[in-house]
Amino acid sequence: MGQKNTTSLPEFILLGITESTELQLPLFGVFFIIYAVTVVSNLGMIILTKLDSNLHTPMYFFIRHLAFIDLGNSTVICPKMLVNFVVDQKTISFYACAIQLSFFLMFIISEFFILSAMAYDRYVAICNPLLYNMIMSQRVCHVLVGIPYLYSTFQALLFTNRPELQIPLFFVFLVIYILTAAGNLGIITLTTVDSRLQTPMYFFLRHLAVINFGNSTVIAPKMLINFLVTKKTTLYYECATQLGGFLVFIVAEIFMLAVMAYDRYVAICNPLLYMVVVSRHVCLLLVSITYFYGFCTAIVVSSCVFSVSYCSSNKINHFYCDNVPLLALSCSDTYLPETVVFISAATNLFFSMSIVLVSYFNIVLSILRIRSTEGRKKAFSTCASHMMAVTVFYGTLLFMYLQPQTNHSLDTDKMASVFYTLVIPMLNPMIYSLRNKDVKAALWRFVTNPWNSFKSM
Repeated sequence: MGQKNTTSLPEFILLGITESTELQLPLFGVFFIIYAVTVVSNLGMIILTKLDSNLHTPMYFFIRHLAFIDLGNSTVICPKMLVNFVVDQKTISFYACAIQLSFFLMFIISEFFILSAMAYDRYVAICNPLLYNMIMSQRVCHVLVGIPYLYSTFQALLFTNRPELQIPLFFVFLVIYILTAAGNLGIITLTTVDSRLQTPMYFFLRHLAVINFGNSTVIAPKMLINFLVTKKTTLYYECATQLGGFLVFIVAEIFMLAVMAYDRYVAICNPLLYMVVVSRHVCLLLVSITYFYGFCTAIVVSSCVFSVSYCSSNKINHFYCDNVPLLALSCSDTYLPETVVFISAATNLFFSMSIVLVSYFNIVLSILRIRSTEGRKKAFSTCASHMMAVTVFYGTLLFMYLQPQTNHSLDTDKMASVFYTLVIPMLNPMIYSLRNKDVKAALWRFVTNPWNSFKSM
């Protein structure tokens, strides 16, 4: 057999809408007008909703970002399209094509989710008008907008084997890891040294920060190294240790969120008994059980995964050692480890989500019984941050595990894994502290007088 030609193409030719030469100038005029109207109208919408104080509402906040996305999407496509109408050589370089495709994907995926966020905004405005300003707070709006941008960016660029994108991705994830480390270590420090944050809620928040920092630290450093080196190898026992560490922290996070939901339930539904029911002894017990159960799960699942034989390919289709891609490499029967992994994941999700849903069902009933708007607002504000964190975390896990088998792929798993190993640990400190007056006040006291904060421990 002859040798296969694998020469890479330096550029592509865009054939455009039509190859008819007499239609090129009329089409240029038509699409130039369309693009000009698009730019003027969307820029006008962005400027008006930014400058006019009467338009500083959630609805117009989402409209502003929709206008930005529409402007970005048309700008990615139209200028090159217009140029090709008036030139003979309709070429585009390999890298320009890759960049255009990446930005197109980023904007089009963002638009899908922004439209969903806008629909949710209208649902809350019409079905829950009294709670609208509480539910659609500035913090919630920023999260609902930020997640689509993050997701679409990763979807467009992530895990490519193109060497030229390894360095940009290295810096993207380095920034994410630095923010994760700074945010979670900051939460740990403040909730440890500040005497006013020595409550059950902040005790659980401190341990959630420990878990988030640990989870990202198990994954991110090795991932960052692999962006820079040619030989992306990991030792057998190093891989087993990484899987074990990941399972400890991810299972602990699942149940820590459930514990925090129970804490909020007691605080809102039984406020007079709060310090008795959620005593220091109970807090230590709940946290200890969470860590111990996470450790036991990691030992059992890791042992099952590494009990099978690996004798063929050694290329893991993932950015860390995870159950599914490891078992896909096995050349022996994987029925037992796959069953253990499935039962463990299903059991953990079922029990933790049951606790969360029951807790918040009772919380919502209690809030609805409060007659004063101010009382409702105060009650809702105590659990709004946790509700947001739970929604993002469990939403990602459910998206990953409830896909139909026909649509399931390791690439989708990788995208979901980025969120619950790297993005969510970065977002949690922002979610819990962005508009939390106690944390802000503690940070200010720590910055202005750190020595006094340590003396009060």
